[in-house]
Amino acid sequence: MQANGTDEAAIREMLARYNVALNGGRTAEVLPLYAPDCVFMAPHAVSNVGVEAVRAAYDAVFRELAFDVAFTVVEVVQLALDWAFVRTNSAGTTRHAPTGRTTTEANQELFLLKKGDGARWRIARYSFSPTNPPGDA
Repeated sequence: MQANGTDEAAIREMLARYNVALNGGRTAEVLPLYAPDCVFMAPHAVSNVGVEAVRAAYDAVFRELAFDVAFTVVEVVQLALDWAFVRTNSAGTTRHAPTGRTTTEANQELFLLKKGDGARWRIARYSFSPTNPPGDA
C-alpha cells in the first residue's frame, strides 16, 4: 500500500524535523518524534527500549558526536492506516568531540512509524547501519 499524499507529506516532514534535530544535537527535539513505546537500534549496541532509554542514548551520542548529514528518502510504504516504514540513506560528516576529528558519515536507515495521538506519525522503531567501509574517514 503506497502512502497517500497527505500521509507521505506528513512522514517526510517528520523525517525532515528529525534530520534538523540530529544535526543540531538536540535530544529535546528528537524525543517528541518518537512513539512512547519506541526502540532505537544502533550498530554495535544493545537496543534502547522506551523513551528514557532513547533519551539517554541520544544524550550520550550528542556528547560524543556532532552531525552534519542529509537524509534522502528512498522509500515510503504505508503498511496500514497507522503503520508505515521509511527507508533512507544519509551522508555527510561527523565531528568527534573527544578528538576534534571530522570523518565522513554514510548510513542506511530503516524507520518503522506509527500514527498515534493527534494522528501524528512518530518513530516506533529506528535502526541504521553504516555504509562506509570500516576505517573509512
